Amino acid sequence: PVCMIRVLDLGIALGSAVKTASIHNVDNRIMYRVGVLARKLEMIDADIVMGIPLSVSGKSPYFDR
Repeated sequence: PVCMIRVLDLGIALGSAVKTASIHNVDNRIMYRVGVLARKLEMIDADIVMGIPLSVSGKSPYFDR
């Protein structure tokens, strides 16, 4: 089982990380599936894993507008 307070703390930390990246003009997106893949490939051993891909190209690849 996972303590919900720790999950809440993780969410706050992730939000802060992506906001900081955004302030520095780095496109990003929190992706659950990246974390799932990292666990399946045994890259990390944790109960909850999230991925934050980063991009510095002219157009954000994470949003289709």
